[in-house]
Amino acid sequence: MIRNTIKSLVVAVAPFLAVLSVCGQGSVPSPNEMRGPFPIMSTPYFEDGSVDYESLAKEAIWVADSGCPGVIWCQSNDAIDLLTQEEKFKGFEACAAALEGRNCVLTLGANGTNTAEMIIIASEIEKVAMRHPGTKIAMISRPPDDVRTQEELEASWDTLGKISKRPVIFQTYGTKSTPTPDVKRLVRLAERHPHAFGYVKEEAAGWGANERMLQECAAKPVIKTVFAGWGGWQWLLQLRHCGCEGLVTERCAYAPILAEIWRRYERGERGVELTEAFAMYRLLIDQRNFPGGLRGYSLYFLNKIGVFRNMVSRQYEDANVTEGGSFGTGKKWKLIKTELNDIQKKELDRLFKDMMDFVNKGK
Repeated sequence: MIRNTIKSLVVAVAPFLAVLSVCGQGSVPSPNEMRGPFPIMSTPYFEDGSVDYESLAKEAIWVADSGCPGVIWCQSNDAIDLLTQEEKFKGFEACAAALEGRNCVLTLGANGTNTAEMIIIASEIEKVAMRHPGTKIAMISRPPDDVRTQEELEASWDTLGKISKRPVIFQTYGTKSTPTPDVKRLVRLAERHPHAFGYVKEEAAGWGANERMLQECAAKPVIKTVFAGWGGWQWLLQLRHCGCEGLVTERCAYAPILAEIWRRYERGERGVELTEAFAMYRLLIDQRNFPGGLRGYSLYFLNKIGVFRNMVSRQYEDANVTEGGSFGTGKKWKLIKTELNDIQKKELDRLFKDMMDFVNKGK
């Protein structure tokens, strides 16, 4: 059933491909530009729960001006599931306009409950790229929610390869029900669509991520870049020993230190200078007994610098919040607000100053 649907999609999108060949494809990042920290932006909201697109644009600029080579939206679980398609499209437009002329790759999420929805969103991203030729635009995609087999996943992403005119990062984790793609399939897809594929956000659980990362990097140059995930907890090890050359995580509040880690790595540092920068990052994200999750107390930093107006979030009605993110099912949400006491705020103020002093000293 899914395979027949995908075949129908290929026929349906043929006119769109013809338009692209005539109208161009916007600014396409080079493989070398698809490296380094690509933090996922947290979605800002007004007090009533509506999306704050002005703050979203400010957030994109904050990440770019901090020195990160790329920035991603919307790819956090809650953003994928709890934003409407219209909200996503408005956000794509706001981010693309904000980053016009900046040297930062805007990577937009092409995800869906099924392949058809993924293709609709990917097609819109291509249209956004054509409207903003001064913005470098890529995509990121997790397995569609309804795929259950390796074959279905390969067929789905193969369809995406026929649509995308720009790099696509494959996120290997989708939901607890979707399969983790075999490394051999990632390689095969990259061979089939070298203009788009060959970029992997490796999210296998535990040590398995490192083992898969080694296999993926062994397939270079077909596989071009392997990005770390899961909050960057193992990023130092993965940079030093696994061939990793990037990071994808919802840690946009820490864009300055992520950029500093990457600068040190790029100039050849592998010893104590790289360790010190990573240790500063880990200190910032390891505040226990503070509001947790990938949004959590990180929203305080974004509010502090004037990017966010508040610390309001949409949350799944039945959520499981972990340090790896917010997990839930369905489209229903409730509003929550991150609350901090005075001592926590004072410590976060000090930590933010420590981060900026450290980064400025290292430049």
